[in-house]
Amino acid sequence: MVLVSLVISLFVAELAVRIILPQDKMVTWLEMHPDGFMMNQSGGKAFQELGDIKIDYSFTENRLRGKSGNSDANKKVLAIGDSFTFGLLLEEESSYINLLNEHLNNAGSDSVVILNGGVGGAGLADWPAWLEYNGANLDPDVILYFMNIHDLERALSKNIYVLKEDSLIKSQRWKPSEAMQSLGKQNWYRWLQGKSELFNIVVKLLWRNVYFEDLTNDFDTESSSVLIPEMEDFSLESDYSLSLGKAIFDKMDEWCVSNSCELLITTTGFFPSADTVVSAHTLRLYNALKEGSVELSDNVRFFDPSKCVSSEINSDYNSIKIPGDSHPNKQGAKLIADCTWIELKNYITD
Repeated sequence: MVLVSLVISLFVAELAVRIILPQDKMVTWLEMHPDGFMMNQSGGKAFQELGDIKIDYSFTENRLRGKSGNSDANKKVLAIGDSFTFGLLLEEESSYINLLNEHLNNAGSDSVVILNGGVGGAGLADWPAWLEYNGANLDPDVILYFMNIHDLERALSKNIYVLKEDSLIKSQRWKPSEAMQSLGKQNWYRWLQGKSELFNIVVKLLWRNVYFEDLTNDFDTESSSVLIPEMEDFSLESDYSLSLGKAIFDKMDEWCVSNSCELLITTTGFFPSADTVVSAHTLRLYNALKEGSVELSDNVRFFDPSKCVSSEINSDYNSIKIPGDSHPNKQGAKLIADCTWIELKNYITD
């Protein structure tokens, strides 16, 4: 009787959620490395929905989205970036990484393939650690980093690296729970995520309150158990964030030099001048890159398709976003791919 009562109660609760507080279901594919950076699951599939949009994602064993790439290609470009680069809420064929590969094929450059290493929620600081963990498995000839509008803010908030006296020091903010990470990989857990709207609420609460421990105690200098910046370093009056951004680029470049590849930095094209669109620290880094006041090594090149993207839509970025969401729709992904191709085609095809 107790078991029957429990089942009935859960059924009623599920029904109530679907009527009163309907949820978009999602089977989680994001994982956090014990060092605090984000990565996709290794292999398998995942699922996400937003309203009428229902998307199945697939992953390689090396945590890339989709297929492993053209096996005949002798040059590999590893694209990294956040959920824009991943192609969130888009089928793989509609992602701008896949569309860039189509540009390559149409140009007769089928000896080059672009791999999709995008990770939702990743910021600038995730990538040096991610490359140290997974980059050698992929052996890329080129790293193509898609800088997006919140990347430097995420580097500050995640605290994966701290800049002290011009030295970039490994640190951390979020420490994942091993038990919860293991639970998230269980088939029954993932099945419930895909079927139950009530369970999706439970998972959101777990992610918010149980999955991760804040080692900085919300950046409290007295109780933090890890190295953190000074509080004034978070201010726009400080040059700390700009110096941190440059140091992280240098760290990525060092990895490339050590692994015989080149680093290309491009933007997603979502960088208009309005401060309200781009986060303030990221906007300052973007402007410094554009003006050349951030000195990059000879192994690093910077590209920016923002003018191309903006002119095509008369600066109306909402017209190329998924309704009810901030990510590019199919038109937006195609525009990013087309404008990025214009910027990069001579370099990539050469």
